[in-house]
Amino acid sequence: VLQNDIDLLNPPVELEKKKHKLKRLVQSPNSFFMVIC
Repeated sequence: VLQNDIDLLNPPVELEKKKHKLKRLVQSPNSFFMVIC
């Protein structure tokens, strides 16, 4: 959990790219957060 919090605060470039891809695939914010969790 702590690792995830650190990533959210200071996400690596690759992680940011993955997030952007997920946002494109899953446009619903709720679904997006569920994917992360």
